[in-house]
Amino acid sequence: MKAYHVYLFNGPYPAKAETEPRPFELITHIYSCLNHGNVNPDIPLCLVTDTRTKRYYDDLNITALYDEVITDLHDDYPRDRIASTFWASPKIWAMSKLPAPFVIFDTDLVLHKPLKDLTDCDLLYLHRETSAIYPNLFDVKGPPGFVWDDDLVWSFRNTQPMNCAVVGMFSEAFKSDYVKRYFDFVVDSTGEVLFATEGSRKMHPWSSAQILAEQWLIAAVADYWRHSKGTPLRTQAVCSAIWTSEFFFPFNMDLGSDAVAAEVESTFYHLWGAKAVQNNKGSDKYRIVRDVLNSGRHIVEKNPRFNAVQNLFDTLMAEVLN
Repeated sequence: MKAYHVYLFNGPYPAKAETEPRPFELITHIYSCLNHGNVNPDIPLCLVTDTRTKRYYDDLNITALYDEVITDLHDDYPRDRIASTFWASPKIWAMSKLPAPFVIFDTDLVLHKPLKDLTDCDLLYLHRETSAIYPNLFDVKGPPGFVWDDDLVWSFRNTQPMNCAVVGMFSEAFKSDYVKRYFDFVVDSTGEVLFATEGSRKMHPWSSAQILAEQWLIAAVADYWRHSKGTPLRTQAVCSAIWTSEFFFPFNMDLGSDAVAAEVESTFYHLWGAKAVQNNKGSDKYRIVRDVLNSGRHIVEKNPRFNAVQNLFDTLMAEVLN
């Protein structure tokens, strides 16, 4: 089995996203690679990207942190038919090309649990989320003529979304079904989210269309396999927690958010929305993330590959600390 990062910049090199300062993202990316090597020494880590993005990571020497770099999986990616709203589509396109078993996890996530302890399942995901912050599936416009399957609608109603910052696919048949359903909905869709009232927008993040199509859909397809298709499917969370928009709760939500804090901290670190403040040193959130990233240096220093990016790491850390 191999583990993968999938990352593509949207525009030609050098695009705006590639020239703006991205210190939090790059520091976390380094942590993500090197900590994987510490925790999973027998599982190769591969980067799936394109030649434009590879040039950027080559310049930073971040590609030296990988066992393999793959640049051809997106040669036929229908970029002009997938709205920017569905920004995670390159990751799911890579899933369609990669044979199971594999694990894909995000470059802004540092995973502390050994993957070998998490493979006794057909589908691995990071954690559950409540559907309260998700739009109704009928409020996101699909492509012309798209109609949701009634049995799948039933499964949407009866499951909670799976966070896909980590996805482990150990069933080729399930993987193929999921990615087909995803692209059936996403290709030629505008991703426009329709709300009953302006006030209802307060319940939904800007990422509504993507998280519905990716994270609630994968949970619904898993439920569909079990209940409508009658096919046994084993699912497993990396972290036994539920995200509710602002807090993590244990599966028993009556216990409160404090009851799961140690479980979350020992499982992963996820940069999440901190990307938005990485160039805003006056932000309280900036200071919190800065201190967390600085406290983890011991994690990467013990990895021999750290030598390849030590100058970059030190430069980035000096930038965020000063």
